[in-house]
Amino acid sequence: MTSHRNSFLKTLSKDLTPRIPLYCTGYPELEFIANYIDQFNLKTESGDLILIKKNYNIIEQMGFDAISIWDFRRGEGGYKLSDDRRVDGWGRVYKGEWYLWEGVFKNEKVIQDWEYLKLPSKEKCNELKEFLQKSIENLEFVFSLPGLFEKTWQSMGFYYFAKSLKRNNFKFIEQIVLFFSDYVKKLIKVLQATGAKIFIIADDYGYKNRTFLPLELWRKLFFKVYEEIIGLIHEKKHKIIIHSDGYISDMIGVFIDLGFDAVQSLEPNAGVNIFSLFKEFRNQICFIGNLDMSLLSFGTQQQVRDYSRKLIKGAKKYNCSLVVSPTQQINAKCIPKNINAMIETTKIFKY
Repeated sequence: MTSHRNSFLKTLSKDLTPRIPLYCTGYPELEFIANYIDQFNLKTESGDLILIKKNYNIIEQMGFDAISIWDFRRGEGGYKLSDDRRVDGWGRVYKGEWYLWEGVFKNEKVIQDWEYLKLPSKEKCNELKEFLQKSIENLEFVFSLPGLFEKTWQSMGFYYFAKSLKRNNFKFIEQIVLFFSDYVKKLIKVLQATGAKIFIIADDYGYKNRTFLPLELWRKLFFKVYEEIIGLIHEKKHKIIIHSDGYISDMIGVFIDLGFDAVQSLEPNAGVNIFSLFKEFRNQICFIGNLDMSLLSFGTQQQVRDYSRKLIKGAKKYNCSLVVSPTQQINAKCIPKNINAMIETTKIFKY
């Protein structure tokens, strides 16, 4: 019998497995977890899948086959400014908990002297290695990596990034892209040494019904560096997923050209018509997601069941590899019974 983990891995390899896997987009918000445990009587004491104070036994009991882990993207680093603002390791400026859409990467010297972006500590990596060495039958872990587009514009600040594009200051932008690309490559090797085998690049490219950048400009700035990162992962026979919120339908062909194993999110409310993508791209890439947060937060259980069935039948019609998941992290607004309806509906379908 194919295990849940093998089902997820095989689907990432674009093998059509008998059952459709389920993916959890990061550890859900604690308020949601508490509500779900209360409504479905989950056992919180059983098992030992605890990492960074997060109980992954709960995720396994919910019925998910895989979950992304976001706790190992970087180590501690940053500094305080003279007022109530601070700068984090990525170079982003915060006020309290709020990112101000401002960054400090304004010239080459800042990049050359930057010492605040650090890899996860040896202690954290050892904890992760011990965690992954446990016998985990039904849950696969996907490790989040920082996206090059997001980190580039965030470290510069959105206004300065846009201004640099308008002035065709591509040389400086490319320096920042290479800076973060080098970091991501180091991070991948560190995580692979702990036993990590599946990765997800989190790099939002889309607004509603449009992308941030024209496709050719994105290719110019990011294609080659992503090709190298993907090659680094694939040379060990590991898997890599691309996550992007917003409208990304026009970028699926680029993701396929780069060799991404899967694309995750695929927001219907942002204008992504996954059924058109099924028809156009068939089984060239694995599709993950498409259960919109608005449906899971404000819809009925029957609406969730109906859409889950429609999604699976659409993938089956064109022999597409599909993993069902919410488009983003499960938050406190999500209705536990709707998440359960998504999970239970998916489980009963067979290819």
